[in-house]
Amino acid sequence: MLIQFWNRKHRILQDHFQSGFGRRALLCYVNRPFLKGVNFKHNNQIEALEIAQALHELGYQVDVVNYDNPMAIDYARYDVMFGSGPAFENLFLKEATRLPRTILYHCGAYIPLSNAASLRRLEAVYRRRGVWLPGSARLTNAGIGTEQVVDGLIVLGNEVAAAPFRALTPRPVHEIPLFFHQMVDADDIIRARDLSQARRHFIWFSGSGLVHKGLDLALEAFARHPELHLHVFGDLEGEAPFVRTFQHELQELPNVHVEGFLHLQSPAFRAALVDSAFTICASCAEACTSAVLNICGNGGNIPLLTRNCAIDLRDFGVLIGDTTIEAVEAALVEASSLSEAELDRRQRSSAAFFREAHSLERYHQRMKGAIQAVLDGEAPREGSGIHPGRQPLV
Repeated sequence: MLIQFWNRKHRILQDHFQSGFGRRALLCYVNRPFLKGVNFKHNNQIEALEIAQALHELGYQVDVVNYDNPMAIDYARYDVMFGSGPAFENLFLKEATRLPRTILYHCGAYIPLSNAASLRRLEAVYRRRGVWLPGSARLTNAGIGTEQVVDGLIVLGNEVAAAPFRALTPRPVHEIPLFFHQMVDADDIIRARDLSQARRHFIWFSGSGLVHKGLDLALEAFARHPELHLHVFGDLEGEAPFVRTFQHELQELPNVHVEGFLHLQSPAFRAALVDSAFTICASCAEACTSAVLNICGNGGNIPLLTRNCAIDLRDFGVLIGDTTIEAVEAALVEASSLSEAELDRRQRSSAAFFREAHSLERYHQRMKGAIQAVLDGEAPREGSGIHPGRQPLV
């Protein structure tokens, strides 16, 4: 059974669309949606399907392999390599006389900066609480530095996410806003929301890395404002040392409500959107925080975010100026002091913006256009000292 699972996970899925096209592309990302279909635990499953569809529409036979595939791959078969992880990087660790066109897909913040930011957040907690919590950071192997030699990069997020890559490499960098899962209609949520009550309620919804994501900051800021309520949605049980460290805030404060993991397809998701006017994330490093997108896109909730979340706030969001308790508290005070009329304007602007800028259709169009630009031979910036992109294979 174990051998069958291993073989199933790590085999290359051949010609997913059965197109028979002469040119071949290998997608190195997640293969789960091609094997088992989609669930809504992570956006990367639909991302993978959309990327494959874009490559197909550009005339490539699409093979798929999981990003962490440890088995030997015959890279010489491919005209295009798209993705990340060991399956992608191993191309550059093998002798070759012919390299395919390569597009690195970076779906997180620039790793060295993210690691450094996460460590600084751990240090801040250690100074306040006397506990080092590495299980609540986001520390990742930085890889071999393929940014320097690929033909192009596609980065999730806005200019905040893309800027470190543009400073690092002369290769073309395209930033693409991530999409949200459309589960309910934001206009319906807004009509059902009573702002006189919801204005005091904030959603914190995120995955692992509770210190990295700034939950500690939110908890301590809300402890100073008992008139405001924080609803914590997430898998806290997976980070027991964090829960022990912040036991008072999580279990004893009457204005902090630990709700458990929030399933997007559940009635609890709609109820949470209606009952809260705001969502908050004080992360130290992200690439277009998907949990925030799912809240704001479905509910028109008003986001309180750091710049590091790599989501545009326009004229409706509230900026958290730094990853400190004081900065989070200042954002809470600003948000809670808005008039009901201004709250209504902002929630409607939020819904309209996320509906347009973060739709699945927009993601697909931007993805296809970025791939096409790289494959058309888009040149690196002047003064790089690095060869222009490899010529397209015919």
